[in-house]
This record gives sequence, structure tokens and C-alpha cells, in this order.
Amino acid sequence: MNEMIPLTVANTLNQTAKNRIEAKSDQSLKQAIQNQNLAPKGQFDIYDQNGKVISNSSVSEFRDRTVYVGVAKVAGGGIPRERLNELKIEYPSLRPVKQHLTRKEAQMIRVRFPSDGHTRSGFWDIVIYCPNASSSLMHAYVINFLEITKNPRVSLFAKPPSASYGKGAGNGRIPGSNREARWVCHGQILPHLNRLGNDPIVRVGAYLNHIQNLLNQ
Repeated sequence: MNEMIPLTVANTLNQTAKNRIEAKSDQSLKQAIQNQNLAPKGQFDIYDQNGKVISNSSVSEFRDRTVYVGVAKVAGGGIPRERLNELKIEYPSLRPVKQHLTRKEAQMIRVRFPSDGHTRSGFWDIVIYCPNASSSLMHAYVINFLEITKNPRVSLFAKPPSASYGKGAGNGRIPGSNREARWVCHGQILPHLNRLGNDPIVRVGAYLNHIQNLLNQ
């Protein structure tokens, strides 16, 4: 008999939104979450509370535990963990999204900075998706878009355009998540980042500064 195993499924970016499910014991966690229609669009992985990928682990190992659904881990190219403090000098609120950490790097970060009167809270709350920070395009998403009281000059898209500078931005939700957000139209930023070289701290710092300037215009 195939026993049903109870467990809780949370999203890595909104851990207050949890779903209690029962899944067949002989399934992998990834299969179970797909069968329950809790999988985000695109590539995704399942993580434990410590950020370890457990997508292919058996449901039977996680009775009455919480697992986290998030964007798939990308090999290489993120922000080295030991260098995150260099970015915190200018952005002290910066922190990695826990379930998108490897032992060596962060592939998604969350940052708050003053909104210069554009939001009710006085801050922008954004995530930066940067799985290949040393060489590729990054993407910024405004999480607290419902707080906007004065629209910035930059365009914020519910669904990113098909332009080259939107490549990899997904469908307007945070990559690997069903959480709604607004993608920041950063323009042709990649050539500028490439001129700065391959240091991920330099590139991410420049990108963050660019996004902050765009949002506060």
C-alpha cells in the first residue's frame, strides 16, 4: 500500500504562504509538488530549511516537515558568500535569499533602500536575480509595488517585454516563484556591466546603483 505522507510546502520568497499537502510516499518531492500544482513556471528546485537542494529526495523522508520551492540552482557565477559584506557597505539591508545559497555563492539577493517619497513605507523592496553575476545580465523586481504612491519615470512591467535586455526575466513573476512582482526596465545595461570586467561585486554594485537611480527619478 502506498502510504500518504503529510508535509508543508512554502515558497522561498514568501514563507508565510504555506500549503499543507499529503503526497504518496514513493514520489520524489519534485513530483509531488508538480502533482499538487504548486510548482512555479520555469525551472525550479526544492530546498530544505538550510538551503540544500532536495528535489529528488523521497517524500517519505519529510513527514510533517516544511520544504521550500524556489528558482533552480544555477551552477557558478553568483556572488561569492565571503564577499557579500562588500556590497553591504553601501546597502546594509542586503541579504541573500536563503534558499538560493550554495556553500560558495548567492544567486539571488534582497535589498531595501529609500524610495524618495515614491512608496508609502518610504522604501523600495526589491530582489536581484543574479545567477551569473560575473558575466551575464541581472534582473531586478519590485516586491512592494502595491505601495507605490508616485510612479517613477522608469517602466515597471507586470510582464517583461521580449526585448534583448529582458532576456531571462521570466514572465513577470520572480524567477522560480509564483510571487507577483514588477520587473524594472533597466535598458541596455549589459554592455556597461561588461566594460567593468568580471568582478561580480563591481558588477552587482553598479547594477544596484543603476536600479536605485532609475526607481528614484
